Amino acid sequence: MKITLVVSLLFFTTKLLAQHGVVFPQPITMEQTADKFVFNGRMTMDNTQIPSELFPYLQELFGRQFIHLEASSAKEASIRLQQIQTFVYTEGYQLTVSNSGIDIQYSSAESLRNAFQTLNQLIQNPKDITGIKISDQPAFSYRGVHLDCSRHFFTIAELRKFIDQMAKLKFNRFHWHLTDDQGWRIEIKKYPKLTSIGAWRDSTLVGHFSKRPVEWDYTKYGGFYTQEEAKQLVAYARIRGIEIIPEIEMPGHARAALAAYPELSCNEKQLPVVGTWGVFDEVFCSQEKTRSFLKDVLDEVIEIFPSSVIHIGGDESPKVNWEKCPKCKAVMTKNHLNTSHELQSFFIRDIEKHLNSKGRTIIGWDEILEGGLAPNAQVMSWQGMEGGIAAAKQKHQVVMTPTSYCYFDYYQSGHPSEPLAIGGYLPLEKVYQFDPVKGLEDEYKRYILGGQANLWTEYLPTIQSVEYAAFPRLVAMSEVLWNKSKCRYSDFVEALSNHYLPQLRNDGVRFSTSFLDPKLEIRPYKTGVSYGLIKPVEDVVFSVNNEIVTGINIQRTDQIQEHRYLVHSNIGDQELRVCDYTFTSHLALGKRVSFDTQPHEKYDHNGELGLTDGVVGKTPWKGNEWLGFNNDTIQFTLDLDSITSFNTIQIGTLNDPGSWIYRPERFQIQTSSNGKKFKNVAKSKMNGDLIEVKKKMKARYVRVLIYNKELIPPGQTGAGFTPWTFINEIILSR
Repeated sequence: MKITLVVSLLFFTTKLLAQHGVVFPQPITMEQTADKFVFNGRMTMDNTQIPSELFPYLQELFGRQFIHLEASSAKEASIRLQQIQTFVYTEGYQLTVSNSGIDIQYSSAESLRNAFQTLNQLIQNPKDITGIKISDQPAFSYRGVHLDCSRHFFTIAELRKFIDQMAKLKFNRFHWHLTDDQGWRIEIKKYPKLTSIGAWRDSTLVGHFSKRPVEWDYTKYGGFYTQEEAKQLVAYARIRGIEIIPEIEMPGHARAALAAYPELSCNEKQLPVVGTWGVFDEVFCSQEKTRSFLKDVLDEVIEIFPSSVIHIGGDESPKVNWEKCPKCKAVMTKNHLNTSHELQSFFIRDIEKHLNSKGRTIIGWDEILEGGLAPNAQVMSWQGMEGGIAAAKQKHQVVMTPTSYCYFDYYQSGHPSEPLAIGGYLPLEKVYQFDPVKGLEDEYKRYILGGQANLWTEYLPTIQSVEYAAFPRLVAMSEVLWNKSKCRYSDFVEALSNHYLPQLRNDGVRFSTSFLDPKLEIRPYKTGVSYGLIKPVEDVVFSVNNEIVTGINIQRTDQIQEHRYLVHSNIGDQELRVCDYTFTSHLALGKRVSFDTQPHEKYDHNGELGLTDGVVGKTPWKGNEWLGFNNDTIQFTLDLDSITSFNTIQIGTLNDPGSWIYRPERFQIQTSSNGKKFKNVAKSKMNGDLIEVKKKMKARYVRVLIYNKELIPPGQTGAGFTPWTFINEIILSR
C-alpha cells in the first residue's frame, strides 16, 4: 500500500517578535517599539571606548551584512556606547534602537561583544532597524562546544569558520580535542615524534565500527597544528569572546602517543597509530617516567593556550595492563594504593599538582571521580547527570555534557537520508529540553558552570559533516545555556525556520532540516492504531491524495502486513524532503505492554506501546525505533485484552558492539490466560538477531524474559560495563 502525504509549510513572521524574536539565543527581555533607525548602509561609532583589537573585528562582522562601520567622534556616532561598572553580570548588556540611533550599555569587553552579536542579527535590512529595547545576560557562565580533531583533522581555516558560528550564538568556550588513539594533533617541540609519527595513520575504518567484514581505506591520513598556528587560532577566538580549552588525553586514549614513544606503555610494544574506533587496552603506564613526559608536554601546551583550565581527559582508561604491570605495581606499593582506580586518581592528582603549580586548573571527564577526585579539579559529566551532581555535592565546579542531551554525533533523525553516525538518537527537541541543573538541590546549583555540546568525529570526516551534525542543534543549545530555553519549542522552531536557517545558508553552512519532519504520535483504538501527524511549525497542512488529514489509521490484522506512506515536506524554497514510513500490522498492534524492566529514558520510544506501535526497527540503527535497556535481564508482559490464538512470535534484537549493544544470549517465552499462572512455551539460546517462536499458542498474556551478558568482555569497547540490549516490535501472527 502506497499513499502520498503532501506537507505544505507556510511561514508567517509578523507575530514572531512577541514570541521568540529574530535574535538567537533569545534575549532575556526584548520589547519592540514604534521607532525605526534609518541609515544608508553606514554606521558610525566612537572606537576610543573599546579595546583597539575589537574595532577591526566589528568592521569585519558588519561588513558581512554589507554595512560599513566607521570610527567617529562620540558626539556624531550613530552607535553610542556607555560602560557601566555596576552591572551584576559581566556578560550582560542593554541595547536600545531608537529613531536617533543605537545605545549600548555594557560592563566588559565580553558584554560588548554580546551586544554587537545581537545587533548584527537585528539588521535584516541594510537601510533600517526596527525600534527595540533589550536587556540581556546569560544563564550560565560556561557555554561550550567541543570538537574532536583527532579522529578527523580540520584545517585552521575551517576551524575559524566554525568559531565564527559559535561567536554568533554567544558560546564562549571552544573545547579543542587534540589527542586520541587515532592521531596526535599539536606540535610538541621537545617530543617531535608525537607529530612525525603520532599524527599519521596508515589506514582508516570504512563504514560503522560494528560492520562485518571490516573494510579499510589504506590512504595515509593525518595532520597536525604547529604551535604558531594554534596560537593564531587562540588569538582569533579570543577577539570573538571565545576561550580555547585544549584537551590532552591521559592516561587512556593514548595509542597515537605510544606509537611514537612505546617506552611509555606498560608492555613497551611498538604498535601503529590505530585506524579504527573504540577503547584500547594500551594506555600510558603510571610510572614516573611517563608522568614526567606528560608534564613536559603540558608545559608546552600552557605556553600556547592561556586558558584558565586544561582538559586532561581521564575517560575510558582500561586497567587491564596496569593490573599486571610490575612498574604500576611498584607505584602502587610506593604510594600505598590498593586498587587500580586509586592508581588512576593518584596519576590525575600528580598531573593536577603540576598544573596548579603553573597557575592552571584541570578539568576532566567524569571518570576522574573514580578512586577519589583531585582536590581542585573541575568535572565534565558525560555519562549522565549523576557524575556532575556527585562532583557538585563535593563542591567541585562542573560542566554538564551528558550523552542524552549533548552528544551531537548521535543521529538527529531516523530519515533514510540521514548520514552514518555512531548511534544514539538526539533530535532538536531533546536538545531544547536540556537543563544543566536538573535534579540538583538549590544549594549546589552554583557549582554548575554550564553545559557543552560535543562533536566526536569518528563518523564526521569533513567540516561539512560537522556542520550538518551541529546545526541547528547548536542553536537549541545556545538557547538552553543563555536563557534556559524560556520560549515554547514550537515558537523557537518557527523563528528558527524563518530567521536562522536563512542566515546559515547565507554563511555557506550546511545544516539539517530533520526537525521539520512530521512527528508521529501513536494513539491506540479498538481495532488498531492511529498515528497523529504533529505539526513541526504552526502553519503546516497535511494531505493524503489532496485530502486534508490529521493522522493515519492502521487496522489490526491476523497476518503480518506492511503499509508504506511517503510524506512530502515543502519547506519554503528548500528542496523537497520525503519521509518514508513503513508500518507493520499484526495481532499485537496497539496492545499495551507492562515492563517489569523499564527501558532507559534515552531510548523509551513510545513507552508502553513501544513494542506494539507497528514501527519495526531498521538497521543501520538510527536510535529512534528501538527500545533500549541497560540491564542484563529484561522482563515484560504483553496484554492482548482477550484470549487470542496465534502461531508465531517474533521480536527483533540489535547487535552493535561498537555502541556497547549486544544481542541477547538467550530468551524465555511464557503465556497465561489470566495473568496469574504462566506456563513456559519456549526457552532457547539466541540464534541470530531474531527471537522467534513458531508453534500453536492460545493466551491473553505473553511474558518475555531476555537474558544478556552481565558485563561486556575484556578487550571490547565498554569492557566491564553492562551491555545495552535493544529490541523492537513484538509481532504476533497466525
